[in-house]
Amino acid sequence: MDLASLGQSASHALGSLQQLDDSTVSVLAMLLGICGGWLLTGLHQQLKAKRVKVSRRTPPTFRKPD
Repeated sequence: MDLASLGQSASHALGSLQQLDDSTVSVLAMLLGICGGWLLTGLHQQLKAKRVKVSRRTPPTFRKPD
């Protein structure tokens, strides 16, 4: 595969995107939004799990009474 064929493929892909109607664009936007929501939810769950793991690992520090 050479650079010219990659350029032709890219121009063909951009040309096909310009021919989309409003309903197709809205469906694509909805699907991307759903996937983005799943991604954010997954990242949030991972951060929560990591936070719990770190808090279990380090014992709480208590101040000595004066």
